[in-house]
Amino acid sequence: MDSLVEAIEGSYNGHPKLVLVVGKPGSGKSKLVKEYSHNTGIPIVDFSKVLTDDQHDLKTTMKEFLKNYRFDVLLIDNKAALYDALNDDLKNVLDDLAKKVTVVATWNGYINEGNLAHIVNGDEVLYPLDGSFEYVLVQ
Repeated sequence: MDSLVEAIEGSYNGHPKLVLVVGKPGSGKSKLVKEYSHNTGIPIVDFSKVLTDDQHDLKTTMKEFLKNYRFDVLLIDNKAALYDALNDDLKNVLDDLAKKVTVVATWNGYINEGNLAHIVNGDEVLYPLDGSFEYVLVQ
């Protein structure tokens, strides 16, 4: 929990505003985010309730959602609704959201050889550890 709190607090002081909670399935990513939510009172956003079937532009939808969002941190766990709505790479969407609010999202993957791996439906996508995000490893 301490490393997550530290990463989030760092986002208020000029560090990246995207914090990924990285781990393989069953590692405790969701548990960590739920514990943070419980301790702070910040809800975990259920995007299945934010997104509707007739929305074609996820970024516009999220921009509208954030207009009424009252917290400094956006907690995202189950991203199934986001995957369904994506016409873009998930990291690009999270980067876009992090321009407006600190985003904490669970991330199914791992860190290896200077890269962040994301595993979705058995496929692996690699992103360089380029300083555009913070991460907390859960093992």
